[in-house]
Amino acid sequence: MAVTRAIGVILLAVVASLAACAPMSQEIRREAQASAPFAEIRKDPEKFKGAVVVWGGVIIETVNRQDSTAIRVLQTALDFQGRPTDLDRSEGRFIVVVDRFLDPDIFKKGRELTVGGEIAGSETHPVGEVLFVHPVVRARELKLWEQRVPSPPHFCDPWFWGPPCPWGPWRRHPYWW
Repeated sequence: MAVTRAIGVILLAVVASLAACAPMSQEIRREAQASAPFAEIRKDPEKFKGAVVVWGGVIIETVNRQDSTAIRVLQTALDFQGRPTDLDRSEGRFIVVVDRFLDPDIFKKGRELTVGGEIAGSETHPVGEVLFVHPVVRARELKLWEQRVPSPPHFCDPWFWGPPCPWGPWRRHPYWW
């Protein structure tokens, strides 16, 4: 009985810590669970007007309008934290509309963004010579991720047989097994 209770407490702590890492509120995530996939919404955004989504990607452009800011985003998949991942794959583009001024030098090209909000329609913009329909998301919550810092390359001394170098008498990892 005590073991079952301890496992329950541990599971609850894990779930609570994972929820605390999420960039969007539980309300947004709960509402977005029932939404259609990005590819389906992109085909006919007007059909999904008012649907709540949580999308993310890489900022292409930020434009300040008279009373709002429009951020054009290259859509990517999201990881378990809701952070854009697999930045070389995309199903398309979308536009985030925020009802306030956002500085384009902060929300600049290449930054990763996650948004939770409602589908508000679509806008058509050229991408090269092709007109491209962009679903428009009216942001309720917005998360601008910290820039990724690439890890520096490390030198592997041929006479040092420890981590992170893969060679030595312990060929399997971790080396201390």
